[in-house]
Amino acid sequence: MSIIQQIRDKYAAVVIGLIALSLIGFILMDSGKGGSGGVNMSDAVGSINGTNISYETYSAATKSREDMYLANGQRVDDNTRQQIYSDTWRMMVESELLSQEYKKLGLSVTDKEFNDLMFGKKPAQFLVQEFTDPNTGEFDAAKAKTAIAEIKKQKNNPNTERINEFYLKPLLENRLRSKYNELLSVSAYVPNWLAEKSVAESNAIASFSFVTVPFSSIPDSSVEVTDAKVSAYISARAAQFKQEEGTRSLAYVSFPFNPSASDSADARDAVSRLAAEFATTDDAGAFVTRNGSSISFFDGYNSKGRIQIAQKDSIIGAGLGKVYGPYLDGGNYVLSRVVDVKQQPDSVKARHILIGTMDPRTQQPIRDDSTAKALADSVERVIKGGGSFELLALQKSDDEGSKIKGGDLGYFVSGTMVKEFNDFCFGKKAGESGIVKTQFGYHYIQITDQKNFETAYKIAYLSKPIEASQETVNDAQGKANAFAAKARTLKAFDEVVKKDSLTKLLATDVKESDFQISGLGVNRKVVRDIYEASVGKVLDAEEFGNQFVVIAVTGSEKPGLMSVAKARPQVENLIRNEEKTKLLITKIGAVSSLEAVATAQKTTVMRADSVLFGSPTIPNVGYELKVGGFAFNKAMLNKVSPVIGGTSGVFVIKSDFIGAKSDASASVEETRKTLEGQQKGSATYASMQALRNAAVIKDKRSKFQ
Repeated sequence: MSIIQQIRDKYAAVVIGLIALSLIGFILMDSGKGGSGGVNMSDAVGSINGTNISYETYSAATKSREDMYLANGQRVDDNTRQQIYSDTWRMMVESELLSQEYKKLGLSVTDKEFNDLMFGKKPAQFLVQEFTDPNTGEFDAAKAKTAIAEIKKQKNNPNTERINEFYLKPLLENRLRSKYNELLSVSAYVPNWLAEKSVAESNAIASFSFVTVPFSSIPDSSVEVTDAKVSAYISARAAQFKQEEGTRSLAYVSFPFNPSASDSADARDAVSRLAAEFATTDDAGAFVTRNGSSISFFDGYNSKGRIQIAQKDSIIGAGLGKVYGPYLDGGNYVLSRVVDVKQQPDSVKARHILIGTMDPRTQQPIRDDSTAKALADSVERVIKGGGSFELLALQKSDDEGSKIKGGDLGYFVSGTMVKEFNDFCFGKKAGESGIVKTQFGYHYIQITDQKNFETAYKIAYLSKPIEASQETVNDAQGKANAFAAKARTLKAFDEVVKKDSLTKLLATDVKESDFQISGLGVNRKVVRDIYEASVGKVLDAEEFGNQFVVIAVTGSEKPGLMSVAKARPQVENLIRNEEKTKLLITKIGAVSSLEAVATAQKTTVMRADSVLFGSPTIPNVGYELKVGGFAFNKAMLNKVSPVIGGTSGVFVIKSDFIGAKSDASASVEETRKTLEGQQKGSATYASMQALRNAAVIKDKRSKFQ
């Protein structure tokens, strides 16, 4: 990671990526490889069609992705980490499946083609962003090549692998995928007859009379849905109820330890006792640090508009040096004190040349302090003597992120840079320059512009969280342990829940590779424990956030066809309605007329006019696809239908009109193009789904995580 990116807490690998351009040949050589075929399955996190993915490969990919999050200033917690792991595995699976498909089709990217992707008429976007002249809007290939020539002189740059992974390799893969998608796209074809049929169907309308008997006329209790019926139903629709991964089902009881009113009062008192000393201390920042504030002291200034606190008017209104509070901010009690006030710009534009003393990646020195200071002084003398800032930045600066842009950092707001750098840029005037020492070395800085001067405030915040006391925590833990001791079986679990009037909650579809449990949060250890336990096991109390939880393993699902127990909630009502349809058909018997059915079933004949073929919605009934199918059957025109099983009940209908609405905008050719466009649009997704469905994918990541 470059040094100025660490100063900014951001990552501009787009620029550093140029270092990896020398790897093009290596990448092209590797592009034909289908994965880690030589890896033993015992050392693999999984396999795709027999190609094993090593733990090292998977781990390196997830680590690179985590580093990217961190370098961009994003917090990587357990939730984020699980998402990273899932995304990385999904991308590795898709990449391997596509790579195997490219081989079958003979798709490749030549050296010349890759070079065109980088520098041709449509150069790579990350290069365009960095080497487009803002005045002309033209891509400056010469400047890019000059920068590349300079950067290639560097050896053993640790960013090489990361840039290969996130910029060059994706560029190559995107080109291959583009070729693949083009093949899929040209396969789309819609004949005129199909477009004509679609136009006719979209304009078709029908009118009919009908009688309906709702399913609610038969009590649910009179129709038994047995396990055998559920099993038969899902077996007949196996593809719909197929599970790729095994899952566990859980029941749990929670014992929270939220802060009590007494805990809140104690936190407020603790902060209040510090107010007087906070108001008189000479060093508010040191006082905040010394007293363990949950909000660190920022030794800088912010304009009122940049202060994101609801009480900011009261804080500023209290006056310079005055303490405001305590007040509630989220789950904290806070005291605030305005330490200083001054006029400063809202944003600054600057450029710099860094003479580094330390490699921020390894924390190893790269030159001693006196040598670095002497070099920085030399740079300053040359520039003040008329030397080119841009050329010296390219030749001398150790900040890879800005050197190829002449040291330009663009505009940044206060607090973005480290303190010494920030203080110089916001404390001096536009046009001023000088040498500043930071933890990274010596910076020769020029302030090129400042914008929007306004009043800025330096504010110290002394913040203490409202936390549950140990007594509160111990009380919740004691209750959880007592429950777990009594509820050692599923039967006992339910009995104690009922006896003690507790709330039992459920969690389903917990996968072996998951890091979190829906409704509870992240706890990888507990997920492992759940899979090590047998069904019926009740685990010991575990802490999740601000609660202790006792979990019972209630069910286990294997990959393949869904179990009857899991499928029942999804299909029970559908099966019951099928059974009710049979009962109502028997009850209605032979149909002679709509009026006869209506009289026998104590209902009325109703009317539906201008029902659309594409969306057969019946007034006062709703969407009924089967009824629509009978209504548009010309062979049944002016005839009474048999009893039709719908979604809300059974129907008997009699169509008296089937026609078409007039639509001057209807165009067979436009419809054909639209249908063909839909085919092209869905081809990529459908192709990947087909590849996944046909593949043998083994996911063993849970054994390593």
